[in-house]
Amino acid sequence: MVGHVREPDACEEPTLPPCVALDCVTAGILTRAHERWHHGRLREAIALAEQAVEADCGRCGRPCSVYAGLLLTLFLVGIRQVDEAADLQRRLHASPEVQDDPQLVASTTLVGAKVALAAGDYADAAALAEQGLRLAAETGQTAWTPVGNLVLATTTLRRGDLCAALHYSAKLEEDAVFAREMFPVGQSAWAIVQLSEAGKGRDKAVALARELLGSQTFTRRLLVAEPAAVPWLVRLLLRVGERGPAGAGVRFAERLAAENPDVDSIGAAVLHAAALLEDDLDKLRRAAESHTDPWARASVLEDIGVRLCAGQEESPEAAGYFERAMRAYTHMGSLRDASRVMSRLRGINASPRSRGRCRPRSGIQGLTDTEYAVAKLVSQGLTNSETAEQMFLSRHTVAFHLRRVFQKVGVKSRLELAVMWNELDTGSAGPAADAAPVLSGSRT
Repeated sequence: MVGHVREPDACEEPTLPPCVALDCVTAGILTRAHERWHHGRLREAIALAEQAVEADCGRCGRPCSVYAGLLLTLFLVGIRQVDEAADLQRRLHASPEVQDDPQLVASTTLVGAKVALAAGDYADAAALAEQGLRLAAETGQTAWTPVGNLVLATTTLRRGDLCAALHYSAKLEEDAVFAREMFPVGQSAWAIVQLSEAGKGRDKAVALARELLGSQTFTRRLLVAEPAAVPWLVRLLLRVGERGPAGAGVRFAERLAAENPDVDSIGAAVLHAAALLEDDLDKLRRAAESHTDPWARASVLEDIGVRLCAGQEESPEAAGYFERAMRAYTHMGSLRDASRVMSRLRGINASPRSRGRCRPRSGIQGLTDTEYAVAKLVSQGLTNSETAEQMFLSRHTVAFHLRRVFQKVGVKSRLELAVMWNELDTGSAGPAADAAPVLSGSRT
């Protein structure tokens, strides 16, 4: 699966467990909701899902209204109405109907992980995903495991833990092989492309990105669930001069946005992708104001900084945008992205004070922020070369910091550091503790 992105069949949408009654009113409404969502008629799909929640069929003895509520939550997450999604998920999870059914507890917990991921709370998202997967394994609720595996593949990659990201990517492949009902085809494909770019290099990722944007089905699914995906793919293709596939993806995305003019997440994603294609700074700034996804917003702020500092050794304005992107990445716990922006700040000779304000904070007494980041990655099993790549440093710099870490925490080997890391990091405030709040705005 990592080597090829399989084109999905037209009917291959995530489905909810079937009802035993063929005349179940709720199931019929949900089927129509899926069809609308699949064809990009998003508000119609949401209206039908809301209708299914209220249908109160009762013909099959299954908790159909809960399934409808979970689907509605995922729809709302897709267009980044995160507050509404979070409120609905909490109400579902606390309901007696869910609490009396261990399988539903697992399902609602995994959906909660997806909500937390969209909100930019990676620590909570990972914790809920791990809890939900454990409950799903205990209760045999395999239909929903793809949701947890996708959340963990995304959070581990953005933290820079490639070993764990590969593990959950393999789990997603397993989910696809066994056709588990809630397998999110487009989102999983994007996660795999990102992992390919991080671990196997740009050439492999470009080939996969070309496939993704060459498929209108995939492009639609990405836009309705992941506002940052299409701009990310367009940026990757433009870096290697692939304007044709990038432009085709943008043009189809613009048509989908025109069909859903009141869905802000799609409009912002399309504006961002078009701005990259056209090298339009004004559009980038408008996208920064309209994105509703925290990671997508940080991404466009970084893109603005890149555009402003092009060909310049120093650029205070670019540094300002990089700092804002860094604060957002740091707040989410996206160490890999934070390290990349730190490298950009070094490249334009930003002041040490400026860089220091944005660096993920060490919660371990005696370790500098850089030493903490190096130690965290090494403790996860990364080599010096892999750590250097993730932090955008040289191997020699990583080795220097690692020697300092060994001296300060009193260990003599990488294995010793890994064994005692959890104990060392207990009570650490983590990357987001001292970071500035995520920038306000009306987007994902």
